[in-house]
Amino acid sequence: MNEDLDLETIRDRLMESALNAGCNAVGVCNQAGLEGGPPSTDLTRQLAGARSALVVSYPVDEEKLELYMGKIDHTPYQQDYIRTNNIIQGLMAEMTNQLRKFGFEAEVVFAGNTPADGTRTDVMPQNERQRRAADLNPAKQADLMVGTLPLISQRMLAAASGVGFFGMSGNILTLSHGAAVSLGAVVTTADLPPTPALPPESNYCDECNWCGNVCPTSFMSRTEFTRVKMGEHDHHKYSAREHPIRCAAHMQGLAGISEDGKFGSWGPSRKQLPKDDDQIFPKMVELATDANERPPVPGGFYDPQRGTKTNIMCSACNLVCHPEKKVRAKRMKMWLQGGVSIQREDGTVETMALEDARAYVEAMPPEKRALYEDLLDG
Repeated sequence: MNEDLDLETIRDRLMESALNAGCNAVGVCNQAGLEGGPPSTDLTRQLAGARSALVVSYPVDEEKLELYMGKIDHTPYQQDYIRTNNIIQGLMAEMTNQLRKFGFEAEVVFAGNTPADGTRTDVMPQNERQRRAADLNPAKQADLMVGTLPLISQRMLAAASGVGFFGMSGNILTLSHGAAVSLGAVVTTADLPPTPALPPESNYCDECNWCGNVCPTSFMSRTEFTRVKMGEHDHHKYSAREHPIRCAAHMQGLAGISEDGKFGSWGPSRKQLPKDDDQIFPKMVELATDANERPPVPGGFYDPQRGTKTNIMCSACNLVCHPEKKVRAKRMKMWLQGGVSIQREDGTVETMALEDARAYVEAMPPEKRALYEDLLDG
């Protein structure tokens, strides 16, 4: 690019391009606006000399979302999830390319604790800023053990840049589409002027806790909360998160039935996670072994770091949230009353009424049934 443009013009062009491509929200944050957040808000963790980040949100298809939430069809939403994330990564790659042509370094932020090249990175504090941040925002031992701490937190960047705000689930809610979005970000050495965080009065989260109601496991605390202050902005509190395996087991379809046994995610297993966190790892190994011996679920995508194939089997806590409360209520009802999942011989998952699903599993030969349900001795 031969144009000699100021940083504000470069920022505005990039933001306009993202909106023209279908993003529903876009913003910019810098190191000052992220100060006070967890270590994953230090942009230099991914790119030395990074000064700012451009953050975008892209909405998922709401018709396909409702097929998924209503337990009518699993495939359309999962395909849209994959498509949306591929669109986001393409947009971020193009923004990275443009920033480099302007003479700045830039890298795409990927979800999880990985930099742009896909390699796993040590996420423990590396400098004084990160050590102070870790003291202010201590990590849970379970997150350290499981490896769920991000290198750069897209959620934190989105909140600081005004792309959205935290709902009680801890997911980012956008003004137009709630939390039914995919996030993307680019970190850069360009000192792009930041956009403001959204004011508290624009946050429509009324703490209905319906995100907790649709969660099939005890992942979101009802009594403890996380509070984050970044820069001069006090962000909306959200439910403290319990052991990450409780979420991961349902997201990956290793577990399926809710703790009260009345509804389920899309996973076909009826086995329960133990209440004691000390027993959760052995059970997770059992659930993963079961899944490997069951027919594979069609579709899905491959984890770029681990190389394993996975399917989206939950996400209800973010898909239920919408700016209009009547839409939230509709989605919650669909999820809770949509039946529970079973798996056919060809690997496909489908849902049926609770009693019908129980009868379907009970009719299996014992060795097959043991892959889906805990059997009593004798």
